[in-house]
Parts: sequence; C-alpha cells; structure tokens
Amino acid sequence: MKLKSKSFDFNTEDYSKLSTSQLKRQADYWLRQYLLNNTENKNGKYLCPLTNKWYSEDYIHVAHFIDRNYYPLRWDLRNCHLVSAQSNTFDAQVQVEGYKSLHHKDYEEYLGEDLVKQLKEESKIQRLLYPNDYIEIIKKLRNE
Repeated sequence: MKLKSKSFDFNTEDYSKLSTSQLKRQADYWLRQYLLNNTENKNGKYLCPLTNKWYSEDYIHVAHFIDRNYYPLRWDLRNCHLVSAQSNTFDAQVQVEGYKSLHHKDYEEYLGEDLVKQLKEESKIQRLLYPNDYIEIIKKLRNE
C-alpha cells in the first residue's frame, strides 16, 4: 500500500502539524483505503453496485450521494460507496428527468428511499467541522 504521495505522508500520526486542507486530504485517502479494505473483492476486482459489473481498483471511484462539498457527510460511510469510474464520471453527465443524472438515479435506487431521505435531510443541517473533527474521522477510518 502506497502511503506517500509527493512527500505527503498519509501514515503520519502527528496531526498537529497538518493544515485543515491536509487533514481533509488525509481523510479522503483513508476513506478510500477503508472502503477498499472493507468491500468484498474477487481477485482484486470490486463490484460496482450501480452497474453490477466488476472493476479493478484503478477503475473504482469513491462516490458520494450527497456532494462531497458538504463536509459533515463527506466521510459518512452511508453516503460513500465504491462505484465504477464509468458511473461516477460519465453516467453523472447523462441527464435523466427527475434526477440530477443517470448516476444519481442509479445511486438513489441502490441506497433505497429511506436512506436517501435521511441523507437529504441531514444535508440541510449546517455544521462546521474543526481540525479535531477531521482527526477523529481519520482515526476512525484508520481503525485506530
């Protein structure tokens, strides 16, 4: 597992020296690692629940039902799933009446009406995250 990227050590435990943007980057990295490590795979291929096809790690994205710019749900495991790059990138550009995109239509169907309603309601609540919140997210995702 590659833990460094352009001199950024994702394995650091000294969070006090990291900026807020670096903490977010850490949390994003560990979210992906958590999902990869806790999702069933067959010979290194992961099932995209939206396309029902298997993809290698290189063609798997972390998708967010509620946009990742809403930080309180950005690392919420109910909101984040491994999906194919095809679905997350290209299907997200296909318009479907009544939905943001084909990707969102498929995603809503996968999550189910109750969870979709819950996530949408939670996304209306304004909440700020502070450095300690990001550190707690990272620790949770790293299983610390």
